[in-house]
Amino acid sequence: MKKKLLILTLAALIGTAAGHARKGIVVAHYGSSNDETRALTINKITTEIREAAGNDIPVCEAYISPVVRRNMTRRGIESLSPVDAMLAMRARGVDTIVVQPSLIIDGGEMEELRRDVEIVSPFFGAVVLGHPLCYSPADFEQVVNILSAEEPDGADAIIFVGHGNELPSTATYTQLDYMLADRGMTDRHVSTIEGYPTAETTVRQLRRSPQKIKTVKLVPFLLVCGNHTLTDIAGEYSDRMRAAGYEPRLLKRGLAELPAIRQIYTDRAIRLLQ
Repeated sequence: MKKKLLILTLAALIGTAAGHARKGIVVAHYGSSNDETRALTINKITTEIREAAGNDIPVCEAYISPVVRRNMTRRGIESLSPVDAMLAMRARGVDTIVVQPSLIIDGGEMEELRRDVEIVSPFFGAVVLGHPLCYSPADFEQVVNILSAEEPDGADAIIFVGHGNELPSTATYTQLDYMLADRGMTDRHVSTIEGYPTAETTVRQLRRSPQKIKTVKLVPFLLVCGNHTLTDIAGEYSDRMRAAGYEPRLLKRGLAELPAIRQIYTDRAIRLLQ
C-alpha cells in the first residue's frame, strides 16, 4: 500500500508539472487473451472512441482482469490495469479523466472500477466513471432494439446467452428477457451460463411457446467470442439444449462485433467528456 501511495504521489507531481490541465479517456475492458476476438471487439471500441474524441484528447486502454494482463504481458503485449492507465494519464498532464467501461452489467467488475477510481481521484481535478452497457431503462431499450434485429437464420427461436453471476445484477438478464416478451417476441429469450435465467428456465419457456420449437440459435450475449462461448456455450449449455430435445446452432460472435453496440460505448464516453 505504501508503494502504491508513493507511485500515486509521484504521478500527481509529474502531472502537475506537465502543463495545463487536460481531459483524457481510459477505456476499461474486462479483457481477452484471444488476440483475434480482441481485435474484432474491444480494441475496436477503443479505436472508435479515440477517433470520436479527436487528436487533442488522449485515450488509453486498460484491462480489468489480472489473468488477462499476465497472459498478454508474457507475450509482450502491453496491458495496463485501470489504476496504471489512470496514473499514466496523470503523468501526461491529464487532470480530468473519463473512465468508460466496456462491461455489459453492473456486476463485480464495476465494483472494482469504483474502488480504482476512489484510489486515484485525489490526484485529479475530476474522475468520471461511465456506466456499463445495461444500466438505466433507456439503456435496456437500446439493447433490446439491437437484440430484436437479430435474424433467426432458419432457427425456430433465438437464445441470447450471457455469463450471469450470483449477485443482484444477474437480474439484468431477466429484465432483458421480460422486455423482449413484452414486445411479443415469444421466439427470443435471454439466458445465462452461471446465473439466472438458467438453461432449465429457458427450456421451460421454450416448451410454453405457442409455436413448435425444434432448433434454437444460441447467440452469445458476451462482449468477445472467447472461452465462455467456445467452451461453456458450445459445451455444457448446448448439451442441456440437446438433452431437452432441441437442436442448438451456435453463432460464434462477440457482442462488440456489432457496430451498434460499439456506438453505445463511444457515445457515452464522448458525452461524459463534454
